[in-house]
Amino acid sequence: MHRDPEQAFEKAFEEYADALFRHASFRIASRERAADLAQDTFIKAWNFVAGGGEVRHWKSFLYRILNNLVVDEYRRVKEESLDALYERDAAAVRGAALGSRAETEAALDDERDAQLIREQLPRLPDQYRVAVTLRYIDGFSPKEIAALLDVSENVVSVRIHRGVARLKRFCEAKRKNHE
Repeated sequence: MHRDPEQAFEKAFEEYADALFRHASFRIASRERAADLAQDTFIKAWNFVAGGGEVRHWKSFLYRILNNLVVDEYRRVKEESLDALYERDAAAVRGAALGSRAETEAALDDERDAQLIREQLPRLPDQYRVAVTLRYIDGFSPKEIAALLDVSENVVSVRIHRGVARLKRFCEAKRKNHE
């Protein structure tokens, strides 16, 4: 643990900035707004530290700030599209060096599945969307999610399970409509 707050802040920024942006991108459709929220997270964190506050666990502290900012954002803006996210992912797949035809087909299937999930994710109630995003996009454990959201691990596990089940139903229905 760093004794120097500035040094600890810089280390936290280097370690978590990309992950916070990625998390915000999955929760907010606009890449620009996601970048703003990630930046605002660090501004709030710095203000807290500069004001004499002590941070023991930077990861959970930063995600809690970001989660609150996202909630505020949803209160202001009800729905946004995922066009920017789709464009980024499509460019990444086009730019990837794909091997054999089987590998290419598998990669394209994976991309279609990921795109379908991203498309359906906003349909989930916020409590499920947050839990699923924190678990599968950001890699938090249910225990870490529980601490971030200030609920029990059991509540988190139920939200993840129900969120994944709904996502599966949404994706299956969408696939059937395209057949």
